[in-house]
Amino acid sequence: MTTRIEMKNVVKKYGTNTVVRGVNLKVEDGEVVAMIGPSGAGKSTVLRMMNGLETTTSGEILIDGTDIAKPHVDIDKVRAKIGMVFQHFNLFPNMSVLGNVTLAPTELGMMTKDEADKEGRRMLDSVGLADKVDAMPSTLSGGQKQRVAIARALTMHPDMMLFDEPTSALDPEMVGDVLGVMRKLAKQGMTMVVVTHEMGFAKEVADRVVFFEGGEIQESGTPDQVFEHPKNERLQSFLQKVLEA
Repeated sequence: MTTRIEMKNVVKKYGTNTVVRGVNLKVEDGEVVAMIGPSGAGKSTVLRMMNGLETTTSGEILIDGTDIAKPHVDIDKVRAKIGMVFQHFNLFPNMSVLGNVTLAPTELGMMTKDEADKEGRRMLDSVGLADKVDAMPSTLSGGQKQRVAIARALTMHPDMMLFDEPTSALDPEMVGDVLGVMRKLAKQGMTMVVVTHEMGFAKEVADRVVFFEGGEIQESGTPDQVFEHPKNERLQSFLQKVLEA
């Protein structure tokens, strides 16, 4: 299998505070990896380091073999391969839905206006929002905004997608629509790393589940291993709390 993302002994410090401690992680082509764990465990920091939004203190982060932790790497070239979807949708309020989706590929010269328009409409259709191309973000629900954010990332034709708690800012009834889009992407073979509190999604869709605690990977395995036969005591108590909640 082709390794798309590899982290080797990655450490991240803010001053004297170490938030990521020697993380080693591989993500293979077409694999869906769910990162779970309590808030403040370092999951989102690890995810943001994968596309250079956070720098490393030490260690290597290889994206298709290029170490983005090294200085002078063309990070924009690497980022072009990676779509990122955040907790908050970050849509431009003064632009239509289609305008939000087509802005990056036209600004970066990846597509002409007509090409981006066509591709943007296709991606909005794929997330169930073909009827919202001319709508303004203020008229959309949270779930619809998040699906626009996913369509925006997909319009760039990424090789892999990173999701940072994509449903945590949504009302419960809107979560299903967003997870539905992510399930579809997983079935299509998209390489995905997802920081999530949705244990059902992690159990059903992920190929591998990675449990973080205190900035370290405490346990990693198939959904069956992690959810049904957890070895780590901290993971056992975490699952007991979240699955009973």
